[in-house]
Amino acid sequence: MEERPIVSLSVEVFPSERYASRVAEIIEAALPRQGSLVLTGGTTAARVYPHMADIAPPHLAELDILFSDERSVPPSDDASNHTMASGLLLDRIGARKVHRMRGEDPPLEAAAAYSRQIAPLVASGLDLILLGMGADAHIGAMFPGSPALHETQQLCRAVARPDGLQGLTLTPPAIMSGRKILLLVTGDKKAAAVARVITGEEPVDASPGRLLADHPDATFLLDEAAASAL
Repeated sequence: MEERPIVSLSVEVFPSERYASRVAEIIEAALPRQGSLVLTGGTTAARVYPHMADIAPPHLAELDILFSDERSVPPSDDASNHTMASGLLLDRIGARKVHRMRGEDPPLEAAAAYSRQIAPLVASGLDLILLGMGADAHIGAMFPGSPALHETQQLCRAVARPDGLQGLTLTPPAIMSGRKILLLVTGDKKAAAVARVITGEEPVDASPGRLLADHPDATFLLDEAAASAL
């Protein structure tokens, strides 16, 4: 395992074949005894969550569980991040305090309702946030050029997604409240974006992952392919 600070972000790199199990162990070690955990969607998280369920400590079921983003679909839809996380992790551990983004509701109403729901948790600081990152350097559902990147009040915003769907995302005030942030990123298709975020100086509008450059405790957990351009 390789660890090195770059700017204010840190990086850990793992062999691809051991990535999911090793990252699950790191997440388990970072879990608060009580407090909050933000889950992300995406294919990398879907690989990690079953391993988290296998080694989950009892207190994981007692944490407040939030989501970084969601598509505007009902929970019965396979595209729902909540559905994915429930099947692979939350149902298996018996999570008791799940704060679901209501993708089936009108997006503006759903965003306002989620902002109100999570406001007390954000006010005290979200304890651990898991994020993914896309090949375009998006985090949550804040894609390049998204107005949500400049939100300063609302904790959740309705957004338009490049895939044509509407969606919901946590905003900078919510994400930057996190005490610890872990970014789960794999695959050579994301290597260029990883390098841009970690070693580049692009504005946040062009490279949303740069939002985390000044966070005091944000770490990229990469497989060797995603780290190949560093």
